[in-house]
Amino acid sequence: MTQSSCGECGFTLGGDDQFCGNCGTPAPNSHTDRPVLVTETRAWGGPPPPAVGSPAPGGRHGQSPPPGDTLTAQRDWPRGAPPAQEHTALSARFFGHASPRPAGRPSNPTRYLCAAAYLNPWYANQVIGELVASHRAVAPSVDIDLGPIVRHCLHARRIALIRDAVLTCLLVAGLILALVPTIAVLAISFGLGMLRGPAWQRRSVGAKVGIVAGIAVVLVGVVVLVGIIALISRFNSIASGSLPGTATTPGPLSGLGPIVAELLAFLLLMAATVAIHTYVKYRTLSDQLRPDAGPAPFSRSNPDVEARLAQVDAAQWGNVTLYAGENPFIGTGKINRAWSLAIELDRARPASNELSLPPARGRYVPIDPVELQKVIRERLVKLNDPELPANERVSALIVEDHIIGEGLRSWDGPLIDPAQKVPYSQAGQEAIDALTRHPQAGLRYYQRLSVSDRGQAVRSAGQEVIAGVDQEVAVSAFVYVAVEGRMLYLQFVTTVLPPIQHRYHLIDRLPKSTSSSFMTKVLLETATSMFGDLIGAPILLFRTLGLIWREQRSFAEEASSSDEYLFGDVGTRESVRELGASGSPHTYIQVLDAIKYTKIIERMLTDTVFDFLRVKGVDTSAYVNSVANIVNNSGVINYGTMTGPVAAGFGATVTQAPAPAPGS
Repeated sequence: MTQSSCGECGFTLGGDDQFCGNCGTPAPNSHTDRPVLVTETRAWGGPPPPAVGSPAPGGRHGQSPPPGDTLTAQRDWPRGAPPAQEHTALSARFFGHASPRPAGRPSNPTRYLCAAAYLNPWYANQVIGELVASHRAVAPSVDIDLGPIVRHCLHARRIALIRDAVLTCLLVAGLILALVPTIAVLAISFGLGMLRGPAWQRRSVGAKVGIVAGIAVVLVGVVVLVGIIALISRFNSIASGSLPGTATTPGPLSGLGPIVAELLAFLLLMAATVAIHTYVKYRTLSDQLRPDAGPAPFSRSNPDVEARLAQVDAAQWGNVTLYAGENPFIGTGKINRAWSLAIELDRARPASNELSLPPARGRYVPIDPVELQKVIRERLVKLNDPELPANERVSALIVEDHIIGEGLRSWDGPLIDPAQKVPYSQAGQEAIDALTRHPQAGLRYYQRLSVSDRGQAVRSAGQEVIAGVDQEVAVSAFVYVAVEGRMLYLQFVTTVLPPIQHRYHLIDRLPKSTSSSFMTKVLLETATSMFGDLIGAPILLFRTLGLIWREQRSFAEEASSSDEYLFGDVGTRESVRELGASGSPHTYIQVLDAIKYTKIIERMLTDTVFDFLRVKGVDTSAYVNSVANIVNNSGVINYGTMTGPVAAGFGATVTQAPAPAPGS
């Protein structure tokens, strides 16, 4: 057996060695430095070809290809594997579509975002345009389920469209056939609309009296106006000679009856339309979105919409996120904290034998980032260790793979489903390991840990002291590990999702649909919103119809763009969770909870990496110093004034000079 030595560290190599066992450098007699393009693939579970970027088969398992050779579909892999197939096989090997999850009890953020579809039409249109009327990627769902949210958005748009269509027809018919009663209906609804607004209960007694008096004046004015118009109509009839010769002489108010009848008819029709829409809306909010409600029944849409909904429902649980904007962590909130460190992977120096060490290049300790990420995952999962007491666990904790990349992709690339023209959302374990070992690839692997701030119920001796509470804050931590140039690079990023906007919490304050208070609220909402609904109906109708037309055209253009363009932007642009979030936490307790979980995760991560490096024999002095600098530079003092010197961190010291003598 022939032997050689590594050109980097001088380590002795065997004749069959492809890499140096000490520093990982390719052996001089290997062909690993020659470019090998792998195009052959197979379905999941088949004999694997070399991983992405790994050397071609050689040594004991087969012969290396000649320089510059390409393993194509006509060349079998060793072990008698079948020939390669088309691009779909490549996608099926490394990437695929995520699997949907069974619908369970919706979380509070899910319920509130479903309510947002009815309380904020802009929100519903944004969700539909981003998720239903496109072929784009889907942002990850942190503590929400997109399925019911999207379906509630479609339902809210549908019932609003029906209301606007009916009101527009009534308004146009009224202005043409009964102008005076229609104007009277608008005046009456305008007066009632002055009662609208959540600040009514907070108004002073004088303000309430003034508003009611103003409404009364408007209503009296409408009655007077109708009477004047009736008298004018009668006098015109007398002047035209239509009345002489009749058996009886009409009274002064004989022309008022038809006008009043028309007024009441149009008022009832328009009010009934608004009342039915309001009833359906609040019945949905009260019954289908209560905390203990089950999955809501929905009528099926057309096949194209249903197919897209199935894609979205599954893609939200995938581990691949393609983004279209600047934020690669879209869907997880605002970046709250980020740091990184880099250390050289030198072997630890024995204190008693420093002079006998080999040269610096021989001190390199190879580290597998896949192994390190696995150890990190095992330690992070222990935050919710079943062996811990229930009250000490971080129960709402999820550790998942998270792969990110820019959304501008080739239509015939491995990340695009060639049949459906949508991006894949799930990467297989083989692809994850390859991306972790190749940090310069077009996709980047992070390990994501998400913690939802849902408190457990407090119990003592089997009795509930206080129920659990959901602060609606979600903290996500992203861990990135790279080994390049004999250096270990560790990156840590945390993001925070603020709670859902206050106005969407209305569903927790609604009366039961079977109570009289519920019907009172429906009638009051109908009276106060009728004027705005009447005036805005034509505008909203044509705007919604135009929006639907543009969505259908955009959907069709995206589907056919792969035939005209080489690249397409399929990255996600909006996060449903972030669209409904507040700009900042509602309480300072939520801020403190976000800090708490960030500190816990950060400490667990740094300790885990330290233990891993020490076991591998790496010199950890540079790592300890880097972590200490990170801790020292992250101290924040809020709401206070410091008049003296401050020291923070391990081993920090502070010296205060004596005060100068008076007169000096």
